[in-house]
Amino acid sequence: MSISRSWRRALVTAGAAGIVAAPLLAVPAHAETTATLEVLADHLNNPRGVSVLSDGSVVVAEAGQGLPGCADGAQCVGRTGSVYKVKGSFKGRVVTGLASTGQGSANGPVNVTGPTDVVADPNGGYDIVSGLGGTTQSRAALGPEAATLGTVFRTRDGKVLGDLADLETRLNPDGGEVHANPWSLVRSGSGFLVTDAGANTLVRTKSDGSTSVEFLVPTNATPSRTAEGVPTGMVKAHDGTIYFSDMSGTVPGSARIWKIPPGGTPEVFVTGLSNLVDLAVDCSGNLVALSYTKGFQAGPPLPGTLSKIDGKTKAITEIPTGDQLNQPTGLALGRQGQIYVTNNSGGGDGQLVRVHY
Repeated sequence: MSISRSWRRALVTAGAAGIVAAPLLAVPAHAETTATLEVLADHLNNPRGVSVLSDGSVVVAEAGQGLPGCADGAQCVGRTGSVYKVKGSFKGRVVTGLASTGQGSANGPVNVTGPTDVVADPNGGYDIVSGLGGTTQSRAALGPEAATLGTVFRTRDGKVLGDLADLETRLNPDGGEVHANPWSLVRSGSGFLVTDAGANTLVRTKSDGSTSVEFLVPTNATPSRTAEGVPTGMVKAHDGTIYFSDMSGTVPGSARIWKIPPGGTPEVFVTGLSNLVDLAVDCSGNLVALSYTKGFQAGPPLPGTLSKIDGKTKAITEIPTGDQLNQPTGLALGRQGQIYVTNNSGGGDGQLVRVHY
């Protein structure tokens, strides 16, 4: 089993084999420096990426629940993916009926895949990237309702803006397992840059819907083994610099953050963190990085972490969240530096939280 596939399954199978998402831990009264987590929304269905829009509203991509009632062991597609929005006193789903796939189980669907990141479309609605965990052939086998899995598409008319599954199936740039699993996107020119955690690529989509490999993330020769790149979260700074994270095959301490200056080529910016799934950048050019877990083990994964990275000195400082982050997957910053995280991402009890510290 490839590292990319192993990571995807680790990311979305909370609830399987008796693993239950843990509740938020109470912060001890004496731990004055420990962050508190304010729950802004709960009962989210496998929440993934989060974005803060220009009006201050916060939107979350929900991968959904696959097809309710899917037979045990079967892979089914349902229209349970969605976009959840929080703005002031309003909380609710503003887009529903998006493709979501998951393997049926007596305890509920597992290996759920669907919308993984969302941004506002300038002409209305939202632009979404959706995971897949397969090829065009495996997608076709799921039926016509799976057409948007493994693509970038817009919600107002369902148009596919770029098909990453097709690109990976045709080219297989890294020469490994043919396996597309798009994760994060940012606007770039008239199209997008998208990370594909399954294909180990950074992909460019253009306005005509065509796709091309922008960067093949190289393997990482870690002290324990050579690991696949596994690109995940991505963010664009105000000056146009793009940063993206690379899990480096879930090897603890080996994750990389890459920097792409405007008009430049990717270069490693920071190393030493673990299992990075998302990034955010503040108005001063400093980064915040989200780790899905401190490490993988038998049973539930260890808690996730948040880290601040000085944009100039590259110094890393952990934000003390007191082990309250349980399988977090998405991260965004508000205009005043508010930190938003999607938490408890493995099932139907997901949360959008604001981190106060």
